[in-house]
Amino acid sequence: TEEKGNQKETLKINTSKLKKYFPKNTTPKQMEETIIKLLERELQRKRGRDSR
Repeated sequence: TEEKGNQKETLKINTSKLKKYFPKNTTPKQMEETIIKLLERELQRKRGRDSR
């Protein structure tokens, strides 16, 4: 799809699929922040491994 101006693609994941990975009272925003941190950490790990 083509992005125009202020349009951005979004990814929606049903929180019921994620709840088993997080403490009970975790908000969707906290889930998003944690997932982004984990993805960034994994990317850094892969980059470090590839540069050897």
